[in-house]
Amino acid sequence: MLEILNDDLYSADLKRVYDSVVKRFSLPKKIRVNLSFVGESEIQELNKNTRGIDRVTDVLTYPYINLKVGEKLRLSDYALDIDPEDKILTIGDIYICTERAKEQAKEYNHTLKREICFLFCHGMLHLLGYDHMTKSDEKIMTEMQETIMSELNIGRDIPFKSGFVTIIGDTNVGKSTLINRLVGEKVAIVTPKSQTTRENIIGVYNDEHTQIVFVDTPGYHKHSYKIDDAMDKQIDNATVDTEIILMMISAKRPLVDQFKAIETRVNSTAKKILLINKIDEVSFEKLYPELSKLSEIAKVDEILPISALKGKNCDVLLDMVKKYLPVYDFEMRYYPVDEYTDKDLRHICAEIIREKSLMLLDDEIPHGIHVVITDYKESTNPIEIYADMYCERENHKAIILGKNGNMIKEISTQSRISIEKLIGSKVNLQIFVKVKPNWRNDEKAISDFGLLIDE
Repeated sequence: MLEILNDDLYSADLKRVYDSVVKRFSLPKKIRVNLSFVGESEIQELNKNTRGIDRVTDVLTYPYINLKVGEKLRLSDYALDIDPEDKILTIGDIYICTERAKEQAKEYNHTLKREICFLFCHGMLHLLGYDHMTKSDEKIMTEMQETIMSELNIGRDIPFKSGFVTIIGDTNVGKSTLINRLVGEKVAIVTPKSQTTRENIIGVYNDEHTQIVFVDTPGYHKHSYKIDDAMDKQIDNATVDTEIILMMISAKRPLVDQFKAIETRVNSTAKKILLINKIDEVSFEKLYPELSKLSEIAKVDEILPISALKGKNCDVLLDMVKKYLPVYDFEMRYYPVDEYTDKDLRHICAEIIREKSLMLLDDEIPHGIHVVITDYKESTNPIEIYADMYCERENHKAIILGKNGNMIKEISTQSRISIEKLIGSKVNLQIFVKVKPNWRNDEKAISDFGLLIDE
């Protein structure tokens, strides 16, 4: 049974959705779903208290039982949870924000009835184990809810949205981890060392109604070489023509100080979302007072705590981004739907080799390394890849090679394993270490390596 606790808004249509879901999934008759219509302040408070995010969402679901997709619901498995008076099992609560539903009905140019029914269907699927944390899960859930709504002739007409989203922040704050998480592919290398990213890297998120072009930028850091100026130009270039800027700071450092520092670097009319990353590494009790102070001074469109590493609130971030993207009455994609980055395999392989060097070498040496793929023979079996690894000094070359060539062998082995996983084929990788003295202060060398942006 469907229990609408505080309103009879479109109750007949909601009952049709409920009956359709029950029939489709062969659910027992003796179950109950509690549906409540709430205001923005109420759903914001629920989000804050149960999810740790201070924002308004359109729908929230709280399952009472743990069902997996495709798992049959048997009342006998939950005998202890059945209400002894009416002998009915409550499987969960659904909260719909009426104000947000009205906004979205207007945005999608359809009736409020359609939007309310869609959100209820979405909530019902959540109670039955469906989710949209990954692209594959999202596709399954979207297709299921569209099928149900279409069969009831109350489908949802969704416009197409697309645009550019630039991620900025200090070095080593987690930007590359985030873009890899959102895109679902490894488009940027990740290490615990600073200055890992040297150039803008594009990662493309696609679903049926959206394309988001994320731009990962180098981290802000103290300048020591001319290459640092080139990296700053990369950042400035990425913040010019963008719809949204994700300003990322770390939960492990004072939030207000970080925000003030990054705020001075942003001169753009784009929408701004402030992300507090690495919340999995600090306690909520420690973070909350800092968040309260930050919310008082941060003049941004949204503030969201996340964990890029664990994926916490990354689904919320995607919904946030989609809200602010331009709407098109046609399928506006900047990149083909099967492309997830603007970088070719040569570039990605070179970056993987540099990633392993950063992980295995100490001190300043790996920051003075640049890798160029000189040959990529795809027709051979195994695939043959030849790379030149440039460093700045002869003594650095000796360290990279290691005693009896042990270090370069380890870099090559780890790189090969990652590349094989990426391309799904066996690889013969040959790396040659070369010296290009002080190349990070040589504009011609920086330009030759493709790291210099023209004014």
